[in-house]
Amino acid sequence: MTRRATERFCAQHLAAVEISVGVPEGPLSSKSTNVRVKCPIDPSHSVWLHALQRHVKRCQASKEVIRSPWHVPDINLVRFGLDPSVTSGAPITFEDYQKCIAFVDKFYQNEIQGTKYTEIPLRQLQHEGLERRLNELSNKKHAIQQGSLISAVEDAGLLLCENSFVEFGAGRGELSRYLNQAILHKYNNEPTHPPSFLLIDRCGMRMKFDSKIVKDSEDLGSKHPTTPIVHRYKIDIKDLDLRKEDNNQLRRRSDAKGSLVAISKHLCGAATDLTIQCLMNYYRNRNDNDEDKMDLAGIVIALCCRHRCSYSSYPLEYLTKHMNIDPRGFEILCKMSSWAVCGRRHQNRDTSDSGKSEMRVNEDDAELDADSGDSNDEDNQDGQAHVSGLSISRREEIGMKVRSIIDYARVRKLEDQGFQVELIRYVDKAISSENVCLVAMPIQK
Repeated sequence: MTRRATERFCAQHLAAVEISVGVPEGPLSSKSTNVRVKCPIDPSHSVWLHALQRHVKRCQASKEVIRSPWHVPDINLVRFGLDPSVTSGAPITFEDYQKCIAFVDKFYQNEIQGTKYTEIPLRQLQHEGLERRLNELSNKKHAIQQGSLISAVEDAGLLLCENSFVEFGAGRGELSRYLNQAILHKYNNEPTHPPSFLLIDRCGMRMKFDSKIVKDSEDLGSKHPTTPIVHRYKIDIKDLDLRKEDNNQLRRRSDAKGSLVAISKHLCGAATDLTIQCLMNYYRNRNDNDEDKMDLAGIVIALCCRHRCSYSSYPLEYLTKHMNIDPRGFEILCKMSSWAVCGRRHQNRDTSDSGKSEMRVNEDDAELDADSGDSNDEDNQDGQAHVSGLSISRREEIGMKVRSIIDYARVRKLEDQGFQVELIRYVDKAISSENVCLVAMPIQK
């Protein structure tokens, strides 16, 4: 959503500042047009008061959840009894930060420094099948990211027309659309099998690309008589059991010996961990004698928003070697990860950073900006030092360490399940500060 020139946040995130909790009684006044209220059906989002009645009739949250075999509540949570979307909201003190920073420095030095997690290689690639799209765009940011991710899929040997691609956190399905175009280019518009796509998202999306995946094959001259197979599930990943997906969405025709490939572009925090758990449940418990269930061939996921990780879904067992982390401690740890990516104004850089280019404020991190220190070394805009007592450069250092630690546990979990895992920087930081991609392949026995 766009932001009004007079507001700091977009309409949806005005709730982060102030929002009416209830609905005023009586007729709406002229002033009501600028009042937002929480949706009475689903308080996680808000709506303009004057549009409330119309919104309630159309709210996607009011639709009954379809109970299908693959819908198993909370199956991908690793700790129960905690809402993955709720944090304590309590202010973090100087002492809280000092305790957590001590853990970060110790863990990083003992487990990560000098290992493959220290220097993540930059591998920004461009796929030939997307050159036409790249040339047509003025803002090439997303196309560059998609091209590099799809190239990572191909480098891993996963860009095969017989495979089935599951896009987690699919949104409009844009990544799947251009992956289909890349497949057509690879096979010179003569794929031996029509690829299939399963799009997973918990929100009902407008302007979806589902039908365009099929239309692209026709427009680009695919010579295969069957169009791509495209299905979409509206479901929270925490409730998705791919093992029980039994209504032909993942099944292939008997002559296609394809495998399952999991893809995603920017899975926010907890969604990444839920996806990994979902795939491990599928991988571990799949019956080898069940010809209808495909092998999991690989995982290519672009990581982001580590500040939105959840205690109920994250593999904490890999971090507790150095400290027992409770929900509050994990909340602080995740918050510090934002120190690595939150933008700040050029004039507020450390003097040691004066020669570097100005960091761009990421839209995703805008509301974290005030918490994380849009300030210089001594003072923020209100003339007060950051509560942690740390300089900007030191906070950035800690933030990068936390990002490495959070990704470390994810890699360890996949390795323990029999996967070969690599982290790469799939685009330069100038394109996106959230630029790390996880590529995992099962080790052949």
